[in-house]
Amino acid sequence: MLVITDPVTRGIYFSILTANEPERRWEYVRKIMLVVAITLGVAALVGRELLEAIGINLGAFGFAGGLVVALMGAEMLFGGQPSRAQGGEKAHTREEPESFEGSVIVPYAIPFVAGPGAITTVITLSSGTSDFSGAIAALVGVAVAVVLLPVGHIYLGGLLSKLSDQTVSIATRFGGLLILTIGVQLMLGGLRTFYGF
Repeated sequence: MLVITDPVTRGIYFSILTANEPERRWEYVRKIMLVVAITLGVAALVGRELLEAIGINLGAFGFAGGLVVALMGAEMLFGGQPSRAQGGEKAHTREEPESFEGSVIVPYAIPFVAGPGAITTVITLSSGTSDFSGAIAALVGVAVAVVLLPVGHIYLGGLLSKLSDQTVSIATRFGGLLILTIGVQLMLGGLRTFYGF
Protein backbone atom coordinates (compact mmCIF):
# COMPACT_ATOMS: atom_id res chain seq x y z
CA MET A 1 0.00 0.00 0.00
CA LEU A 2 2.80 2.40 0.83
CA VAL A 3 4.56 1.80 -2.47
CA ILE A 4 1.41 2.38 -4.49
CA THR A 5 0.04 5.39 -2.56
CA ASP A 6 3.63 6.69 -2.21
CA PRO A 7 3.13 9.57 0.25
CA VAL A 8 6.72 10.80 -0.12
CA THR A 9 7.00 11.28 -3.89
CA ARG A 10 3.40 12.52 -4.03
CA GLY A 11 4.41 15.05 -1.38
CA ILE A 12 6.89 16.60 -3.80
CA TYR A 13 4.16 17.29 -6.34
CA PHE A 14 1.81 18.44 -3.60
CA SER A 15 4.29 21.06 -2.41
CA ILE A 16 4.73 22.29 -6.00
CA LEU A 17 0.98 22.42 -6.64
CA THR A 18 0.29 24.30 -3.40
CA ALA A 19 3.24 26.69 -3.65
CA ASN A 20 0.92 29.73 -3.88
CA GLU A 21 -1.02 28.86 -0.75
CA PRO A 22 1.23 27.12 1.80
CA GLU A 23 -1.07 28.20 4.65
CA ARG A 24 -3.82 25.88 3.30
CA ARG A 25 -1.66 22.74 3.02
CA TRP A 26 -2.97 21.14 6.23
CA GLU A 27 -6.56 21.78 5.13
CA TYR A 28 -5.86 20.10 1.78
CA VAL A 29 -4.03 17.17 3.37
CA ARG A 30 -7.00 16.52 5.70
CA LYS A 31 -9.34 16.40 2.68
CA ILE A 32 -6.96 14.08 0.82
CA MET A 33 -6.69 11.78 3.85
CA LEU A 34 -10.49 11.60 4.20
CA VAL A 35 -11.10 10.83 0.51
CA VAL A 36 -8.32 8.22 0.35
CA ALA A 37 -9.49 6.55 3.58
CA ILE A 38 -13.11 6.34 2.39
CA THR A 39 -12.23 5.16 -1.12
CA LEU A 40 -9.78 2.45 -0.08
CA GLY A 41 -11.69 1.51 3.07
CA VAL A 42 -14.89 0.88 1.10
CA ALA A 43 -12.87 -1.11 -1.47
CA ALA A 44 -11.47 -3.27 1.36
CA LEU A 45 -14.83 -3.87 3.01
CA VAL A 46 -17.22 -4.39 0.09
CA GLY A 47 -15.04 -4.63 -3.00
CA ARG A 48 -15.28 -8.41 -3.20
CA GLU A 49 -19.04 -8.45 -2.63
CA LEU A 50 -19.55 -5.77 -5.26
CA LEU A 51 -17.56 -7.80 -7.78
CA GLU A 52 -19.57 -10.92 -7.00
CA ALA A 53 -22.85 -8.98 -7.28
CA ILE A 54 -22.02 -7.91 -10.83
CA GLY A 55 -20.71 -11.36 -11.75
CA ILE A 56 -16.98 -10.73 -11.96
CA ASN A 57 -14.76 -13.65 -10.97
CA LEU A 58 -12.28 -12.66 -8.25
CA GLY A 59 -9.44 -14.45 -10.02
CA ALA A 60 -10.15 -12.64 -13.29
CA PHE A 61 -10.33 -9.32 -11.42
CA GLY A 62 -7.06 -10.06 -9.65
CA PHE A 63 -5.38 -10.82 -12.99
CA ALA A 64 -6.84 -7.73 -14.71
CA GLY A 65 -6.05 -5.52 -11.73
CA GLY A 66 -2.53 -6.93 -11.57
CA LEU A 67 -2.13 -6.12 -15.25
CA VAL A 68 -3.22 -2.51 -14.59
CA VAL A 69 -0.78 -2.23 -11.68
CA ALA A 70 2.02 -3.82 -13.74
CA LEU A 71 1.42 -1.43 -16.63
CA MET A 72 1.47 1.53 -14.24
CA GLY A 73 4.75 0.28 -12.80
CA ALA A 74 6.24 -0.24 -16.26
CA GLU A 75 5.22 3.28 -17.27
CA MET A 76 6.88 4.68 -14.15
CA LEU A 77 9.96 2.51 -14.63
CA PHE A 78 10.55 3.50 -18.23
CA GLY A 79 9.12 7.04 -18.11
CA GLY A 80 10.57 8.23 -14.81
CA GLN A 81 7.28 9.79 -13.65
CA PRO A 82 3.96 8.62 -12.22
CA SER A 83 1.76 6.88 -14.77
CA ARG A 84 -1.04 8.62 -16.62
CA ALA A 85 -3.54 6.59 -14.57
CA GLN A 86 -2.07 8.24 -11.47
CA GLY A 87 -2.33 11.74 -12.96
CA GLY A 88 1.35 11.82 -13.98
CA GLU A 89 1.14 14.36 -16.77
CA LYS A 90 -0.71 16.94 -14.66
CA ALA A 91 1.48 16.23 -11.65
CA HIS A 92 4.61 17.19 -13.58
CA THR A 93 3.47 20.53 -14.91
CA ARG A 94 5.45 23.25 -13.20
CA GLU A 95 2.73 25.86 -13.67
CA GLU A 96 1.55 27.10 -10.33
CA PRO A 97 -2.25 27.37 -10.22
CA GLU A 98 -3.88 30.21 -8.33
CA SER A 99 -5.59 27.72 -6.01
CA PHE A 100 -5.38 23.98 -5.52
CA GLU A 101 -8.95 23.91 -4.17
CA GLY A 102 -10.57 22.55 -7.34
CA SER A 103 -8.02 19.76 -7.77
CA VAL A 104 -7.83 18.35 -4.24
CA ILE A 105 -10.33 15.51 -4.67
CA VAL A 106 -10.08 14.94 -8.44
CA PRO A 107 -7.52 14.43 -9.89
CA TYR A 108 -5.25 14.54 -6.83
CA ALA A 109 -6.82 12.28 -4.15
CA ILE A 110 -8.45 10.16 -6.87
CA PRO A 111 -6.72 8.87 -9.01
CA PHE A 112 -3.28 10.30 -8.15
CA VAL A 113 -3.15 8.79 -4.63
CA ALA A 114 -6.08 6.35 -4.53
CA GLY A 115 -5.99 5.23 -8.12
CA PRO A 116 -6.80 1.98 -9.89
CA GLY A 117 -3.63 0.31 -8.63
CA ALA A 118 -4.35 1.09 -4.98
CA ILE A 119 -8.00 0.07 -5.27
CA THR A 120 -7.10 -3.19 -7.01
CA THR A 121 -4.43 -3.97 -4.43
CA VAL A 122 -6.84 -3.36 -1.54
CA ILE A 123 -9.58 -5.55 -3.03
CA THR A 124 -7.09 -8.32 -3.82
CA LEU A 125 -5.58 -8.17 -0.32
CA SER A 126 -8.95 -8.20 1.41
CA SER A 127 -10.18 -11.09 -0.76
CA GLY A 128 -7.11 -13.25 -0.22
CA THR A 129 -8.65 -15.29 2.61
CA SER A 130 -12.07 -16.77 3.33
CA ASP A 131 -12.25 -15.18 6.79
CA PHE A 132 -11.93 -11.53 7.81
CA SER A 133 -8.14 -11.57 8.17
CA GLY A 134 -7.61 -10.36 4.58
CA ALA A 135 -9.99 -7.44 5.06
CA ILE A 136 -8.34 -6.57 8.37
CA ALA A 137 -4.88 -6.67 6.75
CA ALA A 138 -6.11 -4.45 3.90
CA LEU A 139 -7.68 -1.98 6.35
CA VAL A 140 -4.46 -1.86 8.37
CA GLY A 141 -2.52 -1.16 5.15
CA VAL A 142 -4.97 1.59 4.23
CA ALA A 143 -4.75 3.10 7.73
CA VAL A 144 -0.95 3.16 7.66
CA ALA A 145 -0.92 4.72 4.18
CA VAL A 146 -3.44 7.39 5.24
CA VAL A 147 -1.60 8.19 8.49
CA LEU A 148 1.66 8.65 6.57
CA LEU A 149 0.14 11.04 4.01
CA PRO A 150 0.78 14.15 6.16
CA VAL A 151 4.34 13.04 6.86
CA GLY A 152 5.11 12.86 3.15
CA HIS A 153 3.01 15.83 2.09
CA ILE A 154 3.74 18.35 4.84
CA TYR A 155 7.16 17.45 6.20
CA LEU A 156 9.12 15.52 3.58
CA GLY A 157 7.47 17.01 0.48
CA GLY A 158 8.89 20.46 1.12
CA LEU A 159 12.38 19.08 1.68
CA LEU A 160 12.28 16.71 -1.28
CA SER A 161 10.88 19.32 -3.68
CA LYS A 162 14.35 20.86 -3.59
CA LEU A 163 15.89 17.69 -5.07
CA SER A 164 16.97 17.69 -8.68
CA ASP A 165 14.63 16.35 -11.35
CA GLN A 166 17.12 13.55 -12.02
CA THR A 167 17.02 12.37 -8.40
CA VAL A 168 13.21 12.40 -8.39
CA SER A 169 13.22 10.48 -11.68
CA ILE A 170 15.53 7.79 -10.25
CA ALA A 171 13.35 7.42 -7.14
CA THR A 172 10.23 7.19 -9.32
CA ARG A 173 11.83 4.52 -11.52
CA PHE A 174 12.71 2.45 -8.47
CA GLY A 175 9.13 2.82 -7.21
CA GLY A 176 7.96 1.79 -10.68
CA LEU A 177 10.01 -1.41 -10.45
CA LEU A 178 8.40 -2.24 -7.10
CA ILE A 179 4.91 -1.52 -8.46
CA LEU A 180 5.61 -3.62 -11.57
CA THR A 181 6.65 -6.51 -9.32
CA ILE A 182 3.50 -6.14 -7.20
CA GLY A 183 1.41 -6.15 -10.41
CA VAL A 184 3.01 -9.36 -11.67
CA GLN A 185 2.46 -10.95 -8.27
CA LEU A 186 -1.23 -9.92 -8.35
CA MET A 187 -1.57 -11.38 -11.86
CA LEU A 188 -0.07 -14.70 -10.76
CA GLY A 189 -2.33 -14.75 -7.69
CA GLY A 190 -5.33 -14.05 -9.92
CA LEU A 191 -4.44 -16.96 -12.20
CA ARG A 192 -4.03 -19.23 -9.19
CA THR A 193 -7.44 -18.18 -7.83
CA PHE A 194 -9.14 -18.50 -11.22
CA TYR A 195 -7.80 -21.98 -11.92
CA GLY A 196 -7.98 -23.11 -8.29
CA PHE A 197 -4.38 -24.27 -7.78
